[in-house]
Amino acid sequence: MAVSVTRIDLLLLGLLLDRPMHGYELYQQIQSEEIDTWFNVSMAGVYYSLGKLRDQGQVAESRQRGARSTRKSIYHLTEEGRAAFFEAIESEAVSREKAYLSYDLVIYLLNKVPLQRAISLLEQRQAFLSGQAQEVQSALVAQEADPLQQAILDHRLRYLEMEQGWLADVVHEIQGESPDEGRLWAESPPGRAGGLMILSGDLQHHHLPDLIRLVVSGRHSGTLTLTDGMQYRTLSFQDGQPVCATSRRKDEPPDPSSSHEEVMAGICDLFRWQEGEFTFDQRMEQEAWCVPLRLTAQDLILCGCRWVDNWDIIQRLIPSADAILELASTKELADLSLTSLEKEILAAVDGVKDIATIARELGVTVFEASRAFYCLAAVGVLRTADLDKIRLRRVFREIAELMCSSTVTWRTSPEDRTCEQEVNAEVEHLPLCLSKGRIEDQARPQLQTDELVEMYRRFLVAQLHVVSRRFGLANARQSFERTLRQLAPELQDVAQRYGFDRLLAEGVWNK
Repeated sequence: MAVSVTRIDLLLLGLLLDRPMHGYELYQQIQSEEIDTWFNVSMAGVYYSLGKLRDQGQVAESRQRGARSTRKSIYHLTEEGRAAFFEAIESEAVSREKAYLSYDLVIYLLNKVPLQRAISLLEQRQAFLSGQAQEVQSALVAQEADPLQQAILDHRLRYLEMEQGWLADVVHEIQGESPDEGRLWAESPPGRAGGLMILSGDLQHHHLPDLIRLVVSGRHSGTLTLTDGMQYRTLSFQDGQPVCATSRRKDEPPDPSSSHEEVMAGICDLFRWQEGEFTFDQRMEQEAWCVPLRLTAQDLILCGCRWVDNWDIIQRLIPSADAILELASTKELADLSLTSLEKEILAAVDGVKDIATIARELGVTVFEASRAFYCLAAVGVLRTADLDKIRLRRVFREIAELMCSSTVTWRTSPEDRTCEQEVNAEVEHLPLCLSKGRIEDQARPQLQTDELVEMYRRFLVAQLHVVSRRFGLANARQSFERTLRQLAPELQDVAQRYGFDRLLAEGVWNK
């Protein structure tokens, strides 16, 4: 079976053809001949490759005493290694491996960067390549002895010059400038007539709120055009914020008498479209008679999402009525114009109750609640909760509330809340408290699971300590053991996974 030979393996086999060497000596030769300027190789890579070649029988290792009585490993090429070298270099010379240029990834994603920023980045890249080319040119002039080294440097110089010319063409294409002599393309090929800085697609596969948030997050300027074949809408942005809009039938000129309300109705209706094409062109100016908008991008998304009247669109973000959501961000809440229902939904979200439960508590239909959840998720305020966190919050809440209710028989009256007050006093530094026997959990949604576990353990330890102090050690133990037994089987498993069932055994709560 043929043994695979990497490019580093091939280099080392070729160097060892001349004479045996130890690892550091090989790396010194690589550096002295400046091979590492055009071939990516490190000292660690050299030693790793030598070990592999030795194990494969392509090099032999012998130990030689050095000047200071130390032993060095000397590597000799074996006959198997010699044969592997010639086989590998012949294979490499006629390689049919596809050529990939890593910078193409930047070009592929370039239309997600603001226009002027993209041009600046490409120009910085051009300047870097120009500096590299000057260094190679100097090395080429200084290199006189080895024609193969000269060929390698010449190859690199030509590549750098070609790359600079290609980048100049890309910049011209982005700027929409007329072709220069010697450009890589004299005219835009079919399908790219609008230029490089364009996002386009089908609304069947793209969610309109996500498109708008992409424009906002990138602080893009340009015009988003949408059409379903009959209706035609445009939204123009400046630095990521909507500045004006048009709404009309396709192939009809904009109506200068269109009111702000009429245009907004047309824009909000977009959020109900499930079919249609969109284009975001960073070079496109505002259309004639574009009606100024007086709201932020976030409020525009909220306004449009409130028009949504079918489950198909809502389910893009809200999969079902038993979904559980949590706060994703509170940063922009103060700037949002929320309805009373949306505010109530936010207040009810705790990472434990599902949408159907919250709808029932607020006295609204599941559809009304789901649409409000959809609006808040579309602007990034809510997100689907992490399943592990959901179970963790639920088991903590169950244990804390069951513990609290179990003390009723020992209180002076069912309304006596002094035990609860003592617990809250001991955990006042935590975003957790008891209120009439119920847990209020204000922990930040961004907390990691292990941080939540530690916080919840602290609360339960404090609660056990208070129950033990007020009602006795035996009663506290009995209360906690009964609480664990009352948990649903799936929650008992969660309690065990996070060590809540071991709080009694650890005894930390009684110290």
